[in-house]
Amino acid sequence: MDDKISIILPIFNVGPHLKGGIDSLINQTIGNENLEIIMVNDCSTDGSDKIIDEYAEKYDCCVAIHHETNSGGAHTPRNTGIEASTGDYIMFLDPDDRYTPDACERLYGTIKKYNTDIAFARFRRIFEYGGYVQESYSPYEADLKSAYPDETFESANFLDIPDVVWDNVVERILYGKTLEVTYPRNGPLDIIHVDNIEQEPDLLKIQPSVWCKIYKRELLMDNNIRFKKYVTGDDMAFTLETFLKASGIVYLNNFMSYDYYIRDLPNDKSITNTVNVRLLDELMEAYIYCRKMTEGFSKEVQTVSLNPHLLHWMHTWKNSPFTKEENKLLLNKVNKLKKIHQSDLKSKMLMSSMTTALETAIFTSRE
Repeated sequence: MDDKISIILPIFNVGPHLKGGIDSLINQTIGNENLEIIMVNDCSTDGSDKIIDEYAEKYDCCVAIHHETNSGGAHTPRNTGIEASTGDYIMFLDPDDRYTPDACERLYGTIKKYNTDIAFARFRRIFEYGGYVQESYSPYEADLKSAYPDETFESANFLDIPDVVWDNVVERILYGKTLEVTYPRNGPLDIIHVDNIEQEPDLLKIQPSVWCKIYKRELLMDNNIRFKKYVTGDDMAFTLETFLKASGIVYLNNFMSYDYYIRDLPNDKSITNTVNVRLLDELMEAYIYCRKMTEGFSKEVQTVSLNPHLLHWMHTWKNSPFTKEENKLLLNKVNKLKKIHQSDLKSKMLMSSMTTALETAIFTSRE
């Protein structure tokens, strides 16, 4: 293998999970001699810094970088990793998760075969304490039973409602109509390959995670694509920008490249699973940034890249208590997005329902 893959890990206080994440890279079937594992410590206080130093000393493929000040999110460590990388291709791992054993081999082989800027695949959501595994959402019919005959996957239902309601009602509302542009939907699809995102806007309906993708280095460097400084929403903005600017995208609809662990115990939660007003405020800022990026693209791209996330934002807001002043802050941000996101009737209805809900909460608040 002539190429090298740089894999970037943003690290902050993930000590109990960290070794498992790094080991999933060390043991990749592609061979760790073909990897550059860049571990960026963002001022951890739980011993994570010592762990990555141990790996850097033991393995030639591992590089440990230590920030002098904490950045408050994954964005800056990821950007540090991009700048320090030397690989021909770039990938990302959240260190409390795992790559599947052949993730790098399959994704690298795919991006080389099709000579695209991006190749990506599906992932498993593993509810470690709940004891079940959920497939990631795909707008395309798959054949996971053939690909993984010994595994059972729950449907991609993140709203915790009965599957029959999700499959027949909510999913259709959430993700909208099927945009059958390049690929027909009359049966299972294994590989979706397009030259640009306009050829298959439905790819934007897939969760915008950076960690189940491989990127050609030139895509990031030539377009100066970096993570924005949001506590949450930085991966959404990054993914959308890469999709909009990519020359060629490949999606593996029947391959699981990543195990995403859901920390569902009260004392074991990541910052993005702890809902506060800053999280939703910055998430809305990310939506505004993303909507501005899609100017000049089709209405389909503008709609599907944002609308499902708006419903997710509303679901999160409804299940989190906020004060009157906090709701006023959030309403201001929603109104900023409302001014520019009027691409179709559904978008207008979504934005109106969001502002009405926030205004009602503010009006009825006793604080």
